[in-house]
Amino acid sequence: MAKSKAIQWLESETGQTIDYEPTGESAQDRHLSVRVTSELAAELEALASERNLSVSQAVRELLADAVARRQAVAGLDTQGLVDRLAADVAEVTRRLAG
Repeated sequence: MAKSKAIQWLESETGQTIDYEPTGESAQDRHLSVRVTSELAAELEALASERNLSVSQAVRELLADAVARRQAVAGLDTQGLVDRLAADVAEVTRRLAG
């Protein structure tokens, strides 16, 4: 099987050859690459260090949490949304009160 376009691109960008032999099974994990500002990178490194994780592990945890929160909110019914909004308003009020 030929190398994927992503691997071909990575090889062209880095000038390196990537040994790749795909299996018949689809991969469960996917590699993502993102660009962040130097400030965000520093914050991610600090966060990872605090948690005794690599930056990749910390980012994976943050992304999983964000997706889980989105799914939880998307699954709320009308009353659940009203309850969540009321709780958020109460929290904002508490913080503004000092």
